[in-house]
Amino acid sequence: MTTTLPENMTAADRRQAWFENELTGYARSGTSEANMSWDYGDELLEILTGHFLALEKILGAKEIAAPLFALLHGPDIEGETWREAFETYQPTLTQAWTGTLLIDNAGIYGLYGVTPAEIAHTDRAAWVEDLAQRLVAFRADVHPVPGGVIDRITNLALARRAIDAREGEVDLVSLALLGGVTEGRIRNILSGSDSALERSAQGVTAASAADWLKGRKEYFASIWQNPDEVAPEPASADFTGEVIFVPVAGDGSTFGPELLRNGHYTIGAKGAEVQYDTFEAALKALHRMDTPRWRRPNTAGNWGIVSGRDWKRVEKK
Repeated sequence: MTTTLPENMTAADRRQAWFENELTGYARSGTSEANMSWDYGDELLEILTGHFLALEKILGAKEIAAPLFALLHGPDIEGETWREAFETYQPTLTQAWTGTLLIDNAGIYGLYGVTPAEIAHTDRAAWVEDLAQRLVAFRADVHPVPGGVIDRITNLALARRAIDAREGEVDLVSLALLGGVTEGRIRNILSGSDSALERSAQGVTAASAADWLKGRKEYFASIWQNPDEVAPEPASADFTGEVIFVPVAGDGSTFGPELLRNGHYTIGAKGAEVQYDTFEAALKALHRMDTPRWRRPNTAGNWGIVSGRDWKRVEKK
């Protein structure tokens, strides 16, 4: 049975995942999405309520009642006024309503890296740019609740736009969501002197975020640039030999057999370093450490201590 991973989900799979999984509260366990709901319905109703009340005050409640009720869309609208309808109305379950189109488009693009199916392949680049501009204007005009679901979805789509273009910056919450980790994990990575992520005014640079995400199996890399009929290609084939887990430093380098120096491997924090004659013994010791640390040469050839920020599954050879 094939494991469902981003790398083997088609564009159609990803679009369906937004409506079937994210809007019903689905989340990947052990990540920043755990126990997180993507259902933005209640927030949207709060926004609409404020604007509908304002229109009533300006144009008159009786005069505007019918037009406001007519704006609502769906098969199960109850009541005769918008107030009565809002008591049971679930806008996120009404995919064809204009009121949810912008947020759903932001969700499937931001989280899954695809466009709606009806967007022609040749029009997708322009669609992405238009979506980004509309979201910037929406955020400025509507002021969604900071940290709320709509705010999170909006930021996520704008973050992916920056990553796809490798320009601008990415906020830490969006980066954590895209990478399938917690925001605390991102901050820990940034605290390291050898971090592969580059800080910016509001988070990290888009270019460094794009490079870091390449190594995350949980990341739904953008595929909107490809025609839908092009099947996704797995990043790598299944392992055929013995598999081991090695620590990964903030700069993406791993602990490997090539780090033998003067006949031994050096691991541990500064002042508490231990040397091992074999790679297997050193790796076992690293597995037992709360924070694995080892010596390796930098780009200038100078040997220094780095800290493990993650673990990577590799084939032992």
